[in-house]
Amino acid sequence: MITKKFFPALTTILAFVFAFSFSVDSALAQDGDVVDVINQSDDHTIFAEMLAETELDQVVSDQGPFTIIAPTDEAFEALGAELEQLQADPERMQNVVIGHLFQGEVTAEEAEPALEVEIQEGDIPASNGLVHITGAVIMN
Repeated sequence: MITKKFFPALTTILAFVFAFSFSVDSALAQDGDVVDVINQSDDHTIFAEMLAETELDQVVSDQGPFTIIAPTDEAFEALGAELEQLQADPERMQNVVIGHLFQGEVTAEEAEPALEVEIQEGDIPASNGLVHITGAVIMN
């Protein structure tokens, strides 16, 4: 849960994770924001729950632009017992979710080598940024 004392730190983290941004033709953007794209996917229920539980969904549904690297449910399930441990530890869960969120529009081509993660489907436009699908969970 994000408290008022953690919000400035979170904002700073999101601002500096990727100091560069890329533009996407806004005409291509979906009606929903990046959180809506995640919530509408049947393959991202675990990540959607984590976004909501940490209240980071409220942060990245703002103006943006933001980029989300969204692990599939299958990626989280591959963690086995570690997934339950992660979900039981709010601070650790928040850190893992933050590792998948970026301020600015970062293309799949830029995100893949920077994060050393394979993007299965990238550059999914939303009204306030981009979503990239991955089969791996980025652990901090």
